[in-house]
Amino acid sequence: MAAALVVFLAVGGLVSCSDDSSPTGVGETGTLRMLLVDAPADLAGVESLEIVFDEVLVSRCAEEADSADCEWYTVLADTLPLEDRTFELLDLVNGVFATLGEVELEPGYYCQVRITLGDATLIVDGEPQELKIPSGYQSGIKLVGGFTIEPNVVTELVADFDVAVSLHEAPPGSGRYILRPTIHIMQKTLSGTISGTVLPPGIGAVVYAIDPATADTVTSTLPDTLTGEYVLQALLAGTYDVTASAAGYVDSTRTGIVVTAGEETPDIDFTLDLEATE
Repeated sequence: MAAALVVFLAVGGLVSCSDDSSPTGVGETGTLRMLLVDAPADLAGVESLEIVFDEVLVSRCAEEADSADCEWYTVLADTLPLEDRTFELLDLVNGVFATLGEVELEPGYYCQVRITLGDATLIVDGEPQELKIPSGYQSGIKLVGGFTIEPNVVTELVADFDVAVSLHEAPPGSGRYILRPTIHIMQKTLSGTISGTVLPPGIGAVVYAIDPATADTVTSTLPDTLTGEYVLQALLAGTYDVTASAAGYVDSTRTGIVVTAGEETPDIDFTLDLEATE
């Protein structure tokens, strides 16, 4: 199985990094392209969540360097027009993505991504809602992991903004919402997808990819309401159980679904049966 790009989300100070590779060739660069996706579950009444990204940076550090000595490079600049930094997260499912930014970088090992958020707008049942993003998240979300830029190669990182985990109504029923962003970073060359259909369409189904070793949900998505088609994306190479679920229907699970890095695993289809009534 391909090595995982391990990522931890932290709010606070930067950590030091080490550089275990060096540029290969004078004047050569590689391209970093960052993509944004969402892995939603069924959020009652939530119709829109627009997020303004103020800035996206990546860092590269010298070996044994203090974090203050890390070099930071801009992927998404805060000088761009507001409309170029605003993204509707609920649209970014089933293979749809947005490009956060693209930048030429020196080849080598990069150890952090830092995302700074601006305003957010939430619509529930047609009405704008009060939404708070804690100040620590606005000042900078540090995603600590690692990726390598190769010369003359495009490296894609997928930022999976998990709205279902991030958005909370506090207290429940108050109409006041808190957004504590949960973002996972995946190097696309290490990941693959699972796709298929859930029938009948339009029943509010949710499809989950589950780690069979831990029974934890890795990602989820909503099938297309007209066709039932779905895509579970940015999955590390490995084996998963896939479950389709809808209220009033019997859950269906397919086990042992293998994902290969850089490839699609198609035709993982479900037909859900109505629950029996007495």
